[in-house]
Amino acid sequence: MITTIISPFEISDIFNLFITFTILYVARYYYHYFTRPNRLPGPFPLPILGNAHQQIGYGFNDWLISLHKKYGDMYEVTLAGQRLIVLCKPDLIENMNMPSTKTKYFLRPHNTEGFAEYGFDGAGIIFNNNYESWRYNRQFFTQALMSPSFNHQAIEWTNELCNEMESCWDNLGEDHELDLIKWMRRFTNEMIFKIATGTKNDAISSYYKTLINDNKNSLSNEKLKESDNFVESIETYVEGIIYFFIFNKFVRQNFPFIREKVKKLLKNRDYLVDKLYTVVKERRTEIENTPLDQPLRHDMLTIFITANTPRDINIVKNTDDDLSKPMTDKEIFRNILDAMIAGTDTTANLICFVVYYLEHYPEVKQRMKQEFETVLGNDLTKPITYNDLDKLEYCDAVIKEAYRHTPIVFSLGRLNDDNVMVGEHNWPKGTAFQILFSAIMKDKNYWTESEKFDPDRFYKVEENDKYLLEKGKATSIFHMFGGGIRICPGRKLAIIEIKCLLISIYRKYDIELVDKNSPLKCNSHFINLCKELIVKIKPRKF
Repeated sequence: MITTIISPFEISDIFNLFITFTILYVARYYYHYFTRPNRLPGPFPLPILGNAHQQIGYGFNDWLISLHKKYGDMYEVTLAGQRLIVLCKPDLIENMNMPSTKTKYFLRPHNTEGFAEYGFDGAGIIFNNNYESWRYNRQFFTQALMSPSFNHQAIEWTNELCNEMESCWDNLGEDHELDLIKWMRRFTNEMIFKIATGTKNDAISSYYKTLINDNKNSLSNEKLKESDNFVESIETYVEGIIYFFIFNKFVRQNFPFIREKVKKLLKNRDYLVDKLYTVVKERRTEIENTPLDQPLRHDMLTIFITANTPRDINIVKNTDDDLSKPMTDKEIFRNILDAMIAGTDTTANLICFVVYYLEHYPEVKQRMKQEFETVLGNDLTKPITYNDLDKLEYCDAVIKEAYRHTPIVFSLGRLNDDNVMVGEHNWPKGTAFQILFSAIMKDKNYWTESEKFDPDRFYKVEENDKYLLEKGKATSIFHMFGGGIRICPGRKLAIIEIKCLLISIYRKYDIELVDKNSPLKCNSHFINLCKELIVKIKPRKF
């Protein structure tokens, strides 16, 4: 047996070599930092960490806003090894949301190794930076979500779910304290699950049975528990995006607290991937076993699976060769996942923010309720139509003003695919810009009494608020669904859900915040999230 002995001299050499490499790495890091082009103000970064450590203890939005107040309308931060140029003024982003295929800002953030590890690997539509691939996937979302017939079907499904949820609330009793965000998250997940797969997820009934501890049928409860696990998995997945955005691989794998958190997030990712791939596999088997003379389901998943195959259910057929290939299972999975994460938390959180502001501004709430009565009448059994929703202009203004105060998507990344001038600097192709909407939508130079909650600033704007129209600034200072050619394809569905929910709640119930003096419990990760909104919902007495 040969024994290798490391002498003190050799250990000393290894230590000295480590110190030398460390010094060289740090020197190289700061050489690039101090010689970077277009130097902007911003917090001083550290090697490996960049500025990520400075965000710990803050909500991401709160941190960016604090830097905006300190460094101005255009500053820079370093996250996950990437330099981000943060833009906080409307004039700086005027060309970034143009609805044209010729835009220089089609690209979203870089598909970093962190995003790839978490599942955002360039497929789907949310983080897809390949124009042809994005265009191919986007067509199916447009066909599924933007047709006039879908609007009417979405209202019908929303009303059915409202009735189911109201039945649960009535059974719980008017003294029961509800965490509204938990109900809204299950409501919106049920809606997007129905639209995406054509089947129910039973998210509302599963949560209700959890609250009343109904354990009579073990098989049924197992299915309901799985439904609730799925909703919570979506929530966890969305909250976890920030870890893969601000921390590089070395930090995620070696810093103790972050490492353990990332392990849990990846375990949840695996559960979600397996769940959705199983749904895709089962639907593909169902389609293959359905005789040719029998109709197939008409939902997003079936559209994806049958696209450009002999069983294609799309009404509009593609003649463009680039758009006429069948979708792979990976493409189908990514699109369904995009639908789930974009269609659950965004709308659920916004409805809670709207309710919070309405309960703090009773005059706004009363005016909105009066509009409901004017447009819909007093017959609570009368079906709501899309034309009815379109007439609710003040309700629309309330939703927009709530979003302006607490935007769900408070920042959005953009990459330029050509040299551009921004803020009097010439930026090379591939510069990472981060648009801080939460600052722009509170800019005192563009918003009268910007801190005031005032839906009138959006109500009949062509008559009242000229500052929104001057020089075309409206598209630069208010962003609710993104903008340009990458505007959210689910925007109509979101507004249908929110308006129908507000109608259902405020025409039939009186809402009471259990702690009206408590500030809005909101955490900003990758998006703004309502963490809790405890309310009592009592049937209105007519």
